[in-house]
Amino acid sequence: MLTTWILTHLPKKYSYIKAQSIVNGITFESKDVLVVPSILSNIEFDTTFVNAQAAIYADLNTGHIEYQKDIDEPLAIASFTKLMTAIIALEKFELNEVVEVKQNWYEKEDMDWSLELDKGDTVTVESLLNAMLISSYNDAAYVLADHYEGGWEEFVNEMNRYAVVLGLENTHFSNPAGLDSEQGNISTIKELYMLTTIIYNNQTIMDIIGKSYANLNWDIGSKRIFSTNVILNQYGNIAGKTGITDSAGQCFLGITKDGMVTIVLNSLDRFADTKNLLLDL
Repeated sequence: MLTTWILTHLPKKYSYIKAQSIVNGITFESKDVLVVPSILSNIEFDTTFVNAQAAIYADLNTGHIEYQKDIDEPLAIASFTKLMTAIIALEKFELNEVVEVKQNWYEKEDMDWSLELDKGDTVTVESLLNAMLISSYNDAAYVLADHYEGGWEEFVNEMNRYAVVLGLENTHFSNPAGLDSEQGNISTIKELYMLTTIIYNNQTIMDIIGKSYANLNWDIGSKRIFSTNVILNQYGNIAGKTGITDSAGQCFLGITKDGMVTIVLNSLDRFADTKNLLLDL
């Protein structure tokens, strides 16, 4: 009853996230609006339509689902994790804030896909966001998270607290990059859809995941990086995030110019599955 009263008496300018933050006693300043997939849209096609273990094709504005497959199954999400890392980073840091690299993250086990920033290098938050969202560099996510007071572990705690604020009951993060671990980085297609509605309304993140390339600069180096989204600007796709690990398989989250989202988890061919969703529905 108390929760209902608080939510119904909040000023209308507060978003869902702001309201839930107040109720749960956690402070997050995002004004984005969370959209939940419609329970009335329950269409399921032949499961061979996409080979991915789980998938969705749905409207980010209305919650209407065109296609779904095992959307409530908790699964490994690989580098989709970096989307939550970006959300928290934008809550806590300024884009032009300078970050000092505290260790050679690329030397860590399983950190093979890396920008290879060295300890002592300095780089902006914006460059790190570009590095981890466009080319999905794992060390960039760790460098960014480790800039937080308390280190990357406390940053990950913030990611998990934010998941609670959003009501993502089956979502859990163990590191900021999405690398396989014993604890895992886990979510469901349904909850990833809900998180994507936050991304869709965040212009900074949308701008970054809509780039085909970017020129990065840091104190002693520079590099042109390219998107891992091979269907960017094709089939209506204007933005996306890839992921792949042994546990998660091939993953892809794409957003179209008309506000639709495709998400596939544990696919044998993520882009073929996505094309099926975009072309045949």
